[in-house]
Amino acid sequence: MPRKKSCQWREDGETEREDAPSRSAKKRQSLALQKLGEELSRLAPAELRDLDLSPELAEALAMHARIRDHEGRRRQMQYIGRLMRETDAEPLRAALAARREAASADTARFHLAEQWRETLLNAPDADMENRLRHFLESASAPRDGRNAADSPAAEELRRLVREARAARANGVAAPHASRALFRALTRALAGHPGNA
Repeated sequence: MPRKKSCQWREDGETEREDAPSRSAKKRQSLALQKLGEELSRLAPAELRDLDLSPELAEALAMHARIRDHEGRRRQMQYIGRLMRETDAEPLRAALAARREAASADTARFHLAEQWRETLLNAPDADMENRLRHFLESASAPRDGRNAADSPAAEELRRLVREARAARANGVAAPHASRALFRALTRALAGHPGNA
């Protein structure tokens, strides 16, 4: 079979390249869509319902979740990749990126609450009040239209810090006071951008 010409000659002797994508570009695009399909297959059914999927793609993803055989799952994933080529992938990519960003922000807030808990528990007695005040100032900055009544009061945080510090000083194995402090710090940081 003769090779497809990639250049066409014009009458003035100059060449004109066709703008059709190469086989390699098509393969890369196909693999990218299949990876997007794999990412969709890892979502929970409730999260899939929130996305605007075609009925065929939604059924194929549900079928993939039910298949237990390795080869069957591989073939189903190829079918999902084929269906992805018929779907507008940009809204799906945007939705998955927003989901990853939200998960990343939640993780950052979680780590920030852990850092504040350790800071408050390990601070010297004389400096603990200053650090708690600094936390309350940074956590109470206006953001996202969040209701200030949702955050724990300063007195509640002081009480939780005292209880957790007393439990740690007494060597009590039950970490319920430390966990309660962590939950209160997490509530105070709700809506926080995630950086200290």
